[in-house]
Amino acid sequence: MGYGDEIMTTGYAKKLKEKYPNHQIIIGDPQKKVIWYSDIYKNNPNITPVKKFDSNKKFAWVENFPGNRPYISNTNGKQIIWNMKYRSIKGEFYFDAKEKEFADNTIQRFLKNWHKTNLKKYKKIIFIETSRKEKNTKHGLSNRDWGIENWIKFVNKYKKDYLFIQSIHKDSKIINDIYSFRSDFRQACAVMSHCDLFVGWEGGFVQAAAALNIKALALFGGWAHPSVTGYPFHKNIYVAIDKSPCGMLDECAHCKKCRKLINLKLVCSQFEEII
Repeated sequence: MGYGDEIMTTGYAKKLKEKYPNHQIIIGDPQKKVIWYSDIYKNNPNITPVKKFDSNKKFAWVENFPGNRPYISNTNGKQIIWNMKYRSIKGEFYFDAKEKEFADNTIQRFLKNWHKTNLKKYKKIIFIETSRKEKNTKHGLSNRDWGIENWIKFVNKYKKDYLFIQSIHKDSKIINDIYSFRSDFRQACAVMSHCDLFVGWEGGFVQAAAALNIKALALFGGWAHPSVTGYPFHKNIYVAIDKSPCGMLDECAHCKKCRKLINLKLVCSQFEEII
């Protein structure tokens, strides 16, 4: 899950800091004595940066790092076996002044353009994620791809009333005629903090939306279960058929069937309920 893992980790760190307010909270492997750090933790007062860690002072470990994720029971290289008893921990973000300025400027630019080109006011601001940075052949990503054609149809249905924002990167499938911007992940999340709703597939931006108290319409298909990597206060589209949640890392027929069952009518009805 990448960034999503790190966002959830900040939730663990907060809880541990509340329990041990006088301890340094570090992320990593206590057996190997390896501290893990991520940009997601930047400015977080609950997490001690590697450079500031003092082994002579009290400290406590959060054992959530690559290779040891609490929502995974096991993996055989072909499939993730989910820990169905796990429940996602809502994380936190602490943006710095530059990130806030970037987000403010980005939003203001889009609002100015909307008012210049539209006669009526937008109803809400929607942050949408249609594709992932990694190639779709890795980490089950092809099993979590609704298809750009579906996203275009969805956006076209609502773009006259809602201001859609798309965070893009070099591998993005860009939707024309909506507002898009390039940034790193933290900057994108800072922009999301100004939005009313996130719509996209299960992953890091779902965790970000939870951390930022943003409503979300999250597509899960049949790959992962929303009770494990999602949140009950979001609207989650899950396809509960045989083999779900499969966790397959290579493209599979089961997930293909699940994606087909998530049709435009279903997504639109769920969108209209949550918005």
